[in-house]
Amino acid sequence: MHSERRLPRARRLCWLLLAGLAAAAAAAARADPVPEAAMKAAFIFNFTVFAEWPPEALAGGAPISVCANAGGALFASLSKLHDKVVNGHRIAVRHAGAPLRSCHVLVVERIDRERWRELRRELAGSPVLTVSDDRVVGPDGVVIAMALMDERIVFDVDMALARAARLNLSSKLLRLARSVQ
Repeated sequence: MHSERRLPRARRLCWLLLAGLAAAAAAAARADPVPEAAMKAAFIFNFTVFAEWPPEALAGGAPISVCANAGGALFASLSKLHDKVVNGHRIAVRHAGAPLRSCHVLVVERIDRERWRELRRELAGSPVLTVSDDRVVGPDGVVIAMALMDERIVFDVDMALARAARLNLSSKLLRLARSVQ
């Protein structure tokens, strides 16, 4: 019975992701291209749709904290996600100050390169979905690494890191990834 109730939700989530990705692709094809930062923020929003945190890390109805460096290129676009609702949780976008372990999603950008190793140590074992669009940080220990390829955003997923963070990523999300390790 439990799986019967989950199926419509899973389908709905799949449709939301597909609609989001289709809208992003359609927007990219228009004469007025969507800024890269807005596209990446849309992807990050969809990553939260298809991620599950352990109950002790994200209680029912609690906000999902999306943390990013306020001086980073994505912060303004991520801020537009503030108060959007994902699976019954309101998104709260905030500056990635201390304590990072209270973040559910940590967006790591080029501006964070110098302190990435320190951030990794601080986050070890915590249920934080780390996402980066930086070519140096991305392959160096984040759960989801985004990249531009042929003017499209693609992403790679490190499942070992997701498991270590006790995150459950939907198979629907994994199917859309360029690679899953």
